[in-house]
Amino acid sequence: MNRFYLYVAMAFVTSFVGVSWAARGFPVNFWSVSFVQPLPALVDSTFGDEHAKQYERKMWEAQHTAQSDGNPALDKLRLDALQAANAYAMSPCDSTMKQNVIEALTAYTRAWQKKIDCPRPQNMLMFCGDAKIKAASDTFSTALDLRVHAAFEEAFQQHGIVQADFPEDVRFDMLQFSGSGLWINEQSPVCLPRERASANGSR
Repeated sequence: MNRFYLYVAMAFVTSFVGVSWAARGFPVNFWSVSFVQPLPALVDSTFGDEHAKQYERKMWEAQHTAQSDGNPALDKLRLDALQAANAYAMSPCDSTMKQNVIEALTAYTRAWQKKIDCPRPQNMLMFCGDAKIKAASDTFSTALDLRVHAAFEEAFQQHGIVQADFPEDVRFDMLQFSGSGLWINEQSPVCLPRERASANGSR
């Protein structure tokens, strides 16, 4: 008996769907016409690739700045440094990537110098005082800063950059953030095959 009622209900639904389909001029996909809104009604057609990139950048920034001390000016330097270091690590033979990471570490180091703000003959900290040293250390030791330091170290392990590539006023202080990749001021021929190929191609 229960099966009989089930069959009656199924027949009713089938009849209703058939009549509705005929009333709409027999569309190819009844369900999409009846119940699914057209895509333009759901998605703003102006939301293009540029908007998507901006959204991804904002999400990326929000994720990383949550690991910092909330200083907007320093967060910009941190994020720029992180992005530049990661990009250079992937493309160490790209001159633009090289310049970007040099500028990023230079700006980051100068921010540290500004924070510590004390006379340092021969780059020594003896006249800075414990309070200033601790304040600078804490400021540049957030979780985000540690990620920046690790990214710099990985980047400079490519050995495509040397100390002489940096402005003289940061060449010593930057070493605390760069890892061991810049301790020896000798450039590895990591990009030499590409440079030779480029030179031969231009002849």
